[in-house]
Amino acid sequence: MKNCRHFEVLLDEYFGFWLAEHPVAAAVAGIRSAEGKLGGADARSILRRQRVTIKALERLDEINPRELTPEQHLDRLAFRSFLLRDVEDFARGVHRLNPDAVDTVLNVVLHELQRGEDEPKRAARNIESILLQVPRYLRDAATVVEMPETVWLRVMNETVGGAASLFDAVEQFFTQCETSPKATRLLAAARVAVGSYGETIKAKPLAVAGSYAIGAETLQRRVRDELGLDYTLGEIESLAKSEIERIGGLLAKACRRFGTGNSPDEIVREARAAWNPGENLVGHYRDVTMNVTARFKAAKAVTFPKGDELQIRLVPEFMQHLFPTAAYSSPGAFERRQRGVFWVNDLSTTRSTEKGKLAERQQHFGISLTAAHEAYPGHHLQFVTANRHPRKWRRLFAHAVFYEGWTLWCEQMMVDLKIDSSPLLKVQQLHDALWRVHRILVDLRLQTGRYSYVQAAKHLQKHLGFTKARSEAEINWYSMSPGVPMSYWLGRLENERLFQRLVKGRGWSLQQFNDWLLSFGTIPQSWIEKYGLE
Repeated sequence: MKNCRHFEVLLDEYFGFWLAEHPVAAAVAGIRSAEGKLGGADARSILRRQRVTIKALERLDEINPRELTPEQHLDRLAFRSFLLRDVEDFARGVHRLNPDAVDTVLNVVLHELQRGEDEPKRAARNIESILLQVPRYLRDAATVVEMPETVWLRVMNETVGGAASLFDAVEQFFTQCETSPKATRLLAAARVAVGSYGETIKAKPLAVAGSYAIGAETLQRRVRDELGLDYTLGEIESLAKSEIERIGGLLAKACRRFGTGNSPDEIVREARAAWNPGENLVGHYRDVTMNVTARFKAAKAVTFPKGDELQIRLVPEFMQHLFPTAAYSSPGAFERRQRGVFWVNDLSTTRSTEKGKLAERQQHFGISLTAAHEAYPGHHLQFVTANRHPRKWRRLFAHAVFYEGWTLWCEQMMVDLKIDSSPLLKVQQLHDALWRVHRILVDLRLQTGRYSYVQAAKHLQKHLGFTKARSEAEINWYSMSPGVPMSYWLGRLENERLFQRLVKGRGWSLQQFNDWLLSFGTIPQSWIEKYGLE
């Protein structure tokens, strides 16, 4: 039908333009021709993109939705959400408030360093190309920022301060690759450009405190169009309060099994202190991940993909300071080789005493839960499945309500299916669940202006026992990602709701349910329910 064809043309034209305008995103997605490019960061480039985005929204409104197929409807909803968020951010002047250009540069360089483990020449070539563009890119980006938002300026200062360590890692990588003197000069120029960018931004007048907040009306829109929920903000707050009480009760009950009267943090701390994974930490990760994977397969919880790869690797020494204890790098949406990397950062190698080495390895306590969250059946399985969706552009839509809701659902299945039957696992899972529920309240109140930055950080300190530094690190990214922090637990609840309807109500098997849910890509569960059920 005519409207079906027009819709497909619109998607092709828009995303062809978008990927060309955002080469960093295109390279991460697996488009080789985009590697080594930063794209435009000047006001003219931003305005050009915005005009095309607005025109795409207008063209979308001209399409009769009644003529679209169910799969096209799912893309329609995701596409509109994608466009609206960009238009809203432009209207709010985020590009004039957020000095995040250095972060963009460092992230793409880190992506290439990770590639360097397998293809050092290709990575070195791409990094050289990126470094060549850094002075121009940062110079242009600095002219766009007019009044940096206070929190985002603080984040920029930390990023600029941390750039030296990443550039040190690049220098070591270049040494290993025996690159030309030109590469060293480009690296030196990039270091100077990052420092100049930071000084330029710090000299600008500050925006009004709390300018990061999108407001109640916009947050409500995002709840509807990005999370796919028809809840009001008031209903979400009531839900969160009820969940805090429910999860808190379950956690208290789980802790009573240990009979010590200690808090969950104390119980986990004692167990961590008694745990010794041995000297071969990455080997232990491999063993645990294989065991968790085998148990999920035996439980017939979900169909495992074929032809994918998951490599469990030690973080190279020159990148150790850039990683948390463990991290996952997903394959690009268009990568032919669907290989994910589960990174293990063993900092025991930086310690001289046996006591110090053991203390570092013990920071990895709870590996089975981490494996289920990051590897199988968590992020790796989900993204590999989504990246094979027959509708090409579906692979670019990534709604946190699904991908984070899915990983928390995997953690719940760990407990329910007794993949790891340790009673301590339930304490850990519920403790983390409580953290994700409190995120709902903090995200909602922060973005509607009911919480200041300080109040939001104090909420996490008071209710979850976070340190001041950890609380502030959390709120820093909350401020930049409205609606995402609340997506974790709300997405987990959406999976539970559909499980009750389809497994308990219709008699589906767990595997049938999970396979069905994953087969639509990374989009809100309520959309899948509306257009994916017969």
